[in-house]
Amino acid sequence: MTATRREADGTGSPEAGAPGRRLAPRLPARPWVLPLVPAALTLVVTLIGIGTPSLWLDEAATVTMTTRSYGDMLRVFHDKDLVHALYYVLMKPWVTVFGTGEIALRFPSALAMAAAAAGITVIGRNRLGTSAGLLAGFAWAVGVQTTRWAQEGRSYALTAALAVLATYLFVRAVDGDGRHRWRWFAAYVPAVALLGLMHLHGVLLVVAHGVTLLLARPGARPAAGWLSAAGAATALLLPFALLARDQKDQVQWLPEPSWNVVWTQVQFLSGGRALVAPVAALAVIGVVAGVRAQRPETDGSRPHVSPSLAAVALPWLVVPTVLLLGYSLVGDPIFYFRYTTFCLPAVALLVGAGLAGLLAAGRRRAVRAAVMAVAVAALVVPSLDDHGHIRERESRPDDTRTAAEVIRAHARQGDAIVYLGGVVRWNAAAYPGVFGRLRDVSMRVDPVTAANLGGRDVHPRHLAPKLADVDRVWVMNHRGLEPHGPLIERRKRAVQDGGPWRRAGTWNFTGGWLTLFERTGPYRSSK
Repeated sequence: MTATRREADGTGSPEAGAPGRRLAPRLPARPWVLPLVPAALTLVVTLIGIGTPSLWLDEAATVTMTTRSYGDMLRVFHDKDLVHALYYVLMKPWVTVFGTGEIALRFPSALAMAAAAAGITVIGRNRLGTSAGLLAGFAWAVGVQTTRWAQEGRSYALTAALAVLATYLFVRAVDGDGRHRWRWFAAYVPAVALLGLMHLHGVLLVVAHGVTLLLARPGARPAAGWLSAAGAATALLLPFALLARDQKDQVQWLPEPSWNVVWTQVQFLSGGRALVAPVAALAVIGVVAGVRAQRPETDGSRPHVSPSLAAVALPWLVVPTVLLLGYSLVGDPIFYFRYTTFCLPAVALLVGAGLAGLLAAGRRRAVRAAVMAVAVAALVVPSLDDHGHIRERESRPDDTRTAAEVIRAHARQGDAIVYLGGVVRWNAAAYPGVFGRLRDVSMRVDPVTAANLGGRDVHPRHLAPKLADVDRVWVMNHRGLEPHGPLIERRKRAVQDGGPWRRAGTWNFTGGWLTLFERTGPYRSSK
């Protein structure tokens, strides 16, 4: 049994460029216990301040969808939000038990990021050694993007966890002997399918794995097994992809590719502008360490090369972004940075490999300790401000909680509300227990009956008469509406025609504003 095979079993740890030696001294931990340490740290870090940021528009979609029956959900998926269907289906039982508060809605994402940390540790240990795996898990735990998407009631954290699972199964299948390889590939198929169902862009991980095979050239049998598994997973996802293609109007807001978009992606993958340089430097060191550790092994018939950490992580990091940007250049834009959250574990693997390489570089312990201290400081210190910001109340595009607190503090029995557009009603659904106390006079068809997220609005000419018996009315706006669009201006005029009113107060919050009008005289129809 070669050194690489022992490492795959958790019993050895090769050193870069020296078969049979270790990259760094093996840490005293049982193989199954070691991944739990970064997982626990990830959970602790991501739970700090998880309930502080306000729920916002995207999370409001999770709230309104998961509080419907499965039948009502299916009616929506026929025309909208099919790409999030699996996430909503899985979250509904959770929401039924634990509710839709900030902590409850986001906690599954924190658990998914903790699971990803454990998987990253295992992959890093399998590819480059115990130290590389553990350091990759720690890099993931303290990463800014790890916390950001762990504190989001959406599917992105689960895509990261599923990508880690699929990659682990892929690595084991490629390394496995002829008798057991098929079992790993058999498990790989549903893992990839679930990833694609959780977010369709995740299927591009399969292409990245294909590039890994091209780089490693592990032999005909692993390649044939991967082709069969990849084909099966793609076949399973094809009907879903064709149906989702019919709903591409939902992403018409995506920007055209540009250098600014590319730079934003680089910052996203690094964790922030200040982290681009240190993360890139450590990733390069990690690539070098991973490539040097690559060496032949035998599966009993002929020698082949087991994919190095670099061969696994680099395509995972780069290929999905390149493909999405390339398609967006020649077709409709389909790229947005958060859609590549499933690529973030590759950054942690390369950073962990880079840190392990530094740890093994010096002969003297004091020198190694100093180098590691500098490297860790270069990663942690620049991220502190971003860690603080993402835990602030107003860190999301919408501070809908402030609007809800205004309503809670100042609304009276019988108050009405006018949402200036369906997107405003959708946003308010983040806090149904508060906004549900008000009578929505601007709604013609409710969202559940309309089988959408925002319902259908009353025509402006019918709005003023509906305010005839209203003594107090709230008017709410949202950043998603054109500030002075003709329809919005007509709705504002319709509210004024329902008066006379006096303005009792206006509250501005991140993402919108809220105004309260109180009647000063009887309604008089303009007709």
